Amino acid sequence: MSNTNKINRDLDYDVVVIGAGIAGLGAGYFLSEQAKVVVLEQEEQPAYHSTGRSAALYIEGYENPVVAGLTAQSGAFFRTQHEGARPLLHDRGGLAIAIEGQERALSKYLSIWQPFCPNLKPVTAAECRLICPILDDKKLIGGAYDPDWKSIDTHELVQIYLRGLRKNQSTLQTGQKVAALEPRGEGWEVRTNKETFNSRWVVNAAGAWANEVAQLAGLTPIDLTPMRRTAAMIEAPVEASEWPVVHSMSGDLYFKPEGASLMVSPQDETPSSPVDAFPEDLDIAIAVDNFSKISDYPVNHVQHSWAGLRTFTGDRLPVLGPDPNSNSFFWLAGQGGFGVQTSPALGKVTADSILNNKPIDQIIHRQRFS
Repeated sequence: MSNTNKINRDLDYDVVVIGAGIAGLGAGYFLSEQAKVVVLEQEEQPAYHSTGRSAALYIEGYENPVVAGLTAQSGAFFRTQHEGARPLLHDRGGLAIAIEGQERALSKYLSIWQPFCPNLKPVTAAECRLICPILDDKKLIGGAYDPDWKSIDTHELVQIYLRGLRKNQSTLQTGQKVAALEPRGEGWEVRTNKETFNSRWVVNAAGAWANEVAQLAGLTPIDLTPMRRTAAMIEAPVEASEWPVVHSMSGDLYFKPEGASLMVSPQDETPSSPVDAFPEDLDIAIAVDNFSKISDYPVNHVQHSWAGLRTFTGDRLPVLGPDPNSNSFFWLAGQGGFGVQTSPALGKVTADSILNNKPIDQIIHRQRFS
């Protein structure tokens, strides 16, 4: 460990991580292998907001090449059989479907993602219906199928991270809303609604609240926009448990098996302030309508629905690295809809950068400040 990043044992903690979503828990897990860490969460339980409302898929051909690379780097962690844990990945498959007029979009999708996903292949409309029997093949022109999409057991992933924290004599503290951050020498004094923590480093993993945390530290907010995503559960036939995730080339629908139901989403991205998100009736109606347009399966009623916030930068890449005005304040934000599947890679990069001075890929760590 370098002298620059030498741990000060006189402090309460080496690192305070703000936010116990999947990003903060992943960072805390890897940091705790070498440092004493406390993860602070304003809610009374971890993974309450975006993490607990995520579709939780492992997709190596997702969003953009940078995210795809981070996902692939996380693969070994997901495939490891962790002590005392259930397997994290389960076979699911992913089917992209296209309607008339989307031939070009389908061709582009295949050309972009086949280099990352060797088993991704084009399929006919009839094959789409064989893969997912409720699809109306008369309304489709074809699609693309990737058998390598996996479901992630998010609950088990959270428990692995929490067990790792405890094993390494670090901790999660809930109900701790950060009220102030003050520089103290080379470190920080972090005051919450309950108590005060002193640490060498602060990791800002506050999700939709990341800019608010930065402002408490006297630092400049960056290009982050929380966006609401809606999902609803509808009744499904028994055989649906074997179906893949189905998503539209137009980006206005996906659905996936979830227990004895189907989770349906209009893939909405509505800018929002940092709040405990709730679904809008209109978005639920749009999801059901879009589902009905490509399916011959009747939707009799919506069982329940929810919404969550996914926070994006303008270029849809994560923000990772020290603030240019404070090397001891580390950003871990902007994971959009890929936070769960990239959390092992981003957590390890965070720990290696803070504790071992390992450089961060410049594509991820850029000057995002005006």
